[in-house]
Amino acid sequence: MSSAVQRLQKQLTQLREEAKVERIPVSQAIEVMKSYITEHSQGDALVIGVNQSDNPFRDQKSCAIL
Repeated sequence: MSSAVQRLQKQLTQLREEAKVERIPVSQAIEVMKSYITEHSQGDALVIGVNQSDNPFRDQKSCAIL
């Protein structure tokens, strides 16, 4: 019985901590995300691509040994 009480106390503590978290509306969170993406898009390899000389996954030259 005491393990059940301890488990419930831990759960209650966790719920109290989660209740303290500041929440913002989804629309505001989306605006923050959009501005972050816009500000950091110049350094994003998925947006601007990767320079072929710096790309470790580029196709290697074929082997001439047959």
